[in-house]
Amino acid sequence: MRVHRVIQGETLRDIAKQYGVSVRDIVHVNELSSQNVIVPGLGLLIPTREGFAVQSYVIQQGDTVAQIKQKFGVSDEIFQAWTGLKASQTSLPVGTRIYLPVRSASKRAIEVNGYLTPSGTTSDENILANDSDATYVSVFSYQARANGTLVPPKDSTALVTAKRYQIQPLMTVTNFDGNTFSTSLAHTLLANASLRTKFISQILSTCTSKGYAGVNVDFEHMQPADRPLYNQFILDLRDAAHARKLTVSIAMGPKTADNPNQSWMGAFDYKTLGQEVDYLMLMTYEWGWVGGPPMAIAPVNQVRSVLDYATSVIDPQKILMGLSLYGYDWPLPYVQGKTRASGISNNDAQNLAVTEQSTVNWDVASASPWYEYTSGGIEHRVWYDDPLSAAIKLSLVNEYNLRGVTLWVLGNEFPQLWYLLQDQFTVKKL
Repeated sequence: MRVHRVIQGETLRDIAKQYGVSVRDIVHVNELSSQNVIVPGLGLLIPTREGFAVQSYVIQQGDTVAQIKQKFGVSDEIFQAWTGLKASQTSLPVGTRIYLPVRSASKRAIEVNGYLTPSGTTSDENILANDSDATYVSVFSYQARANGTLVPPKDSTALVTAKRYQIQPLMTVTNFDGNTFSTSLAHTLLANASLRTKFISQILSTCTSKGYAGVNVDFEHMQPADRPLYNQFILDLRDAAHARKLTVSIAMGPKTADNPNQSWMGAFDYKTLGQEVDYLMLMTYEWGWVGGPPMAIAPVNQVRSVLDYATSVIDPQKILMGLSLYGYDWPLPYVQGKTRASGISNNDAQNLAVTEQSTVNWDVASASPWYEYTSGGIEHRVWYDDPLSAAIKLSLVNEYNLRGVTLWVLGNEFPQLWYLLQDQFTVKKL
């Protein structure tokens, strides 16, 4: 595989000829909405037989474009497309981290988890069939209640389909009360020892009866003061689950240092939890969020900062790094507290750029694409992930020696990601 960023005036026929592939193949792997129309800046996955990987490099004092190009063996076009810097630049921004393609090394075996919100319909079958390479599917979610019981999702179809494709199903348990992740609900369940015991029993009996391979706990917005209670809950759950030969994993919010008093993140004791669980899912996304200002959903510089801290206190082989399968479309101007973005799959975001004939821009710091368009007299800005930004984030799996990746959320189309995973890794089946 290769990644190509469209330059002004290029056609799909030009690009296909350059790489010795067919237009049809490019359209297929990228699920493009048109065989005839593209836009400058669009990131396309090119289905060549040549494997590639991605390597980061921090620009040093005295570096020149020519030296960097020679080091990585890339052309002017590739240098500009991947870095956002002009090949003609005489001075480079010292300290800036750039990413460039290199020849593929041997493939590492990794694990891939995908979260699924099941509908109980054939849609679940179709989603898991399309994403059948996954190692795990975390079914979202069994909602906890204050009396220690659980409200189940419609998971029967998902469980049958997961078994068909040898995907290990994980039972995701949340403190979602139907409207929000409830701080008080989490405290109620964690603070009462007898209720906690009942809750664990409910989780494991359901897990066993439904045929789940393990439990995935996604408690969010907990009180910082509940940190030791959450640690004890996960420890008790793990011991009880292991007795039934079940795994225990958790989803954790992203943080770059440990401040036990920090709002909602303080409850996550990375070091202790990392020792207690079998593996964990880092939610390295949602910097750009529905109520926030327009920005990249998973900026690579922010993801790196989280991984720097996480891998300093947790065994990297327990960490699944989060990847977003979605972007956001913000109406402009953004007004804090009033503007709300609309979610959009990465594939739909790509095709919307083509439909609106919007040039796609590249943000160097976040290594993410964005564009603007106008509809009904209202300006919009869209941030999303494309094959280039995804390939860059996947390079972190090797750089940090991670266990694998976790995807939020299946059903959002991003076909290029699965091709990249197949090209760069061997995805484990357990």
